[in-house]
Amino acid sequence: MAALATAASADANLEGGDNLRFCGHNGNKNEKEKASHSRTTQFFRNAENLRRQVEKLEKEKVLSNQSRKVFQDDHGSIEDYDNKLKTDHKTEVIKLQQQLRKVRNGVNRFQRQLMDVKPTPELIERLKDFMTEAENSITSFKEEQHQRYEELLKKENTCWQEVCALEKKIGVWALAGAAGTKVPPLAHPAKVCLARGLDGDLPPEVTELERFLMLTGGRQGGWDQCDHESFLKARAKLSGKPAHKMEALLQVPGRRKDEVLQHEEWYQRLLYLEEKKRQAIHRWKVQRQKKREAELKQQEEKEDAARQEEAELAEAQQRRAEEERREAAAQLELWKAERRLQEAEEEERRVREEVLQRRRAKEERRRQQEVKLALEAHTRARKQQEERYLLEKEYEEQREKEQRQRSAAIGIRIFQERDLYRLETKLQEKQTKDEEEILRQKRLAKLKEKMAEEENSLAECEEIDFLKDRHIRFFQRCLQVLPERYSSLETSRLTIVFFALSGLDVLDAMDVIDKPSLIEWIYSLQVLPTEDQSNLGRCGFRGSSHLGVPYNPSKGPGSPHPYDSGHIAMTYTGLACLIILGDNLSRVNKEACLAGLKALQLEDGSFYAVPEGSENDMRFVYCASCICYMLNDWSGMDIKKAIDYVRRSMSYDNGIGQGAGLESHGGSTFCAIASLCLMGKLEEMFSEKELNRIRRWCIMRQQNGFHGRPNKPVDTCYSFWVGATLEVLPAPSPKPQYHPPIPPPTLYSDVFQYTNFEKNRNYILSTQDRLVGGFAKWPDSHPDALHAYFGICGLSLIGESSLRRVHPALNVSERAFEYLQQLHRSWRETCT
Repeated sequence: MAALATAASADANLEGGDNLRFCGHNGNKNEKEKASHSRTTQFFRNAENLRRQVEKLEKEKVLSNQSRKVFQDDHGSIEDYDNKLKTDHKTEVIKLQQQLRKVRNGVNRFQRQLMDVKPTPELIERLKDFMTEAENSITSFKEEQHQRYEELLKKENTCWQEVCALEKKIGVWALAGAAGTKVPPLAHPAKVCLARGLDGDLPPEVTELERFLMLTGGRQGGWDQCDHESFLKARAKLSGKPAHKMEALLQVPGRRKDEVLQHEEWYQRLLYLEEKKRQAIHRWKVQRQKKREAELKQQEEKEDAARQEEAELAEAQQRRAEEERREAAAQLELWKAERRLQEAEEEERRVREEVLQRRRAKEERRRQQEVKLALEAHTRARKQQEERYLLEKEYEEQREKEQRQRSAAIGIRIFQERDLYRLETKLQEKQTKDEEEILRQKRLAKLKEKMAEEENSLAECEEIDFLKDRHIRFFQRCLQVLPERYSSLETSRLTIVFFALSGLDVLDAMDVIDKPSLIEWIYSLQVLPTEDQSNLGRCGFRGSSHLGVPYNPSKGPGSPHPYDSGHIAMTYTGLACLIILGDNLSRVNKEACLAGLKALQLEDGSFYAVPEGSENDMRFVYCASCICYMLNDWSGMDIKKAIDYVRRSMSYDNGIGQGAGLESHGGSTFCAIASLCLMGKLEEMFSEKELNRIRRWCIMRQQNGFHGRPNKPVDTCYSFWVGATLEVLPAPSPKPQYHPPIPPPTLYSDVFQYTNFEKNRNYILSTQDRLVGGFAKWPDSHPDALHAYFGICGLSLIGESSLRRVHPALNVSERAFEYLQQLHRSWRETCT
């Protein structure tokens, strides 16, 4: 209760202070001020009543402890508990004072923020934070005190119930003798101790009864319970008449007459003492009530004096609050005056800023007028310049038109001369065909005569001359106008140029061509990426200029065309031609070529020829490997997938087909073996046993020349395909040995030497055209660029004199290969 009164008083001080400040800030609202003052006065009055009740309870507690001498044993524990309550009370008071001080500091800080300040948004936000903090502190304080008050009410209710139980127990003890039958059961040890402590202020009659019971053997007079109950039943039945005492004796068997009489006297004495006890207790209660009323009256007098003193203190506090309110009102008026002064200063500053802003606007309009005049002058000058440019452009277009007309006239004359030349060439070819037919008939007749007279071996060993000069002239013609029967190959013109250039290189006759013009022509066939990189997957080299794409030998951005895309074989032959011609590949867009190559690879590892789709086989795997090797960058293809494709294409007879499950072929076998050689994976992918089987399959392809498949006629080009495969394959050895990715040039490998060079040479020379040069597929057939080139390469492999060595894997001369190695070294040095 003391803690509750302290909390209520502290809450009253807090709310009273808040209300006083609120009224001070709203001095013009008298009604609200009076209502707040009345609520404050009522709260102080309630707090005062609570304080009086606490003091009254404290005094009653002091009076109840006056008989502490009677229960010295239990006084120590009660005193300890009382000291603990006092300590808790002091702690609670200190805690309340700290919380009140915190709330008061927050309110004072908020008041200080309201003095000598300017009304700005930052100030409003800061005041809002202070108000929120103070409000939260007060709210939490009130909630905590409310919870504390509820707990105290519960404890008070519990204590009151225990006191009521004890008073009822004492009343039962007082009325126990009147019942005269059954002694109440023993109480709890703690309650007995408390009752024993209360006997100190009881009358002597009560003590006498207790002493009598102790001396005479309790409420049964020393008898056992059964005999005493029999005695009481008989006495109640006879209503205490002496004439019937003998009958009572008969009701208590085992007891003598003198014992029954003595027990009767004891019982009469017990009834007498119990009656005296009841009267004494009644008198004691009356006296105690009177004494308590006197003490309460004295206490009320003291409380009236204290209340008067507190009223004077409250009046003084009210006067002090009134003074604080007047002081706050004065400070508010002072703040308002300062604010009006600040507003006047701000108004003056605003007027100055408006004047300054009008001046700036005027200056800005003047400047804009000047800019407008300057812009109009510039526009007129630009218009005049555009007019001059249009006139010059018209003049230039007229001049270009005249130039094109002159060029067209020259072109017409050239075309007429070309047509005349073609006509003459056709007539000459017709005449040549007739002469060839006559010569062929004569040769056939002569051969038939020899075959009849001699064995086939003598005819095969016939010495045939190698017509180098005519072959040079044949390749020169292929670089110019194609013969009529080959005009359909115009779309693959770059491949024919490669056969011709590489053939002249092997023939050591590169001095008969115009290298710069050929280099420019090859670069004009490069499909370059556009500025937006939209055709990056279509880059490379095209076969010819048949699409009508503008001539562009530069490395700059290309022009988009819906059907303009590179071809994988043309890209290979274009790069090979540039290397043969001695170009450093500086104008080749390597990234674009590799991107276009990467776009052609399929999931199974093979390649399309063009992005639009085509057949996919081992030829294009070889072309892709050559492109990556020549550019010294293998990022344009997935090597693992390509190797898996080669591995799956190996047939049951140990040859390699164009794809998985297809028939073994000499050309596809070369493409597969050469690709693995360029990758450096040849001996890694095939075991020594598998390599021996491939060697055997290749050697079995020779009859006199070489054929590509079993039971097929001999063909000139297979002299290179099969011979180069045997050259690339490493020499068989009992133990694995390291072989470089590109085998060094040798006259022939250990396996290739087991072929019949003489029969191979005689067959190749039998297919050469003695009139116009070149080599054909079979004897007595028309020569073409492909078989002419591979026939010369076949002769180079077997060591024909006056021919340069051919690199078997890359299909160029050793001179061109060494130049490519120099380029690679220079690129690596540039990177480092």
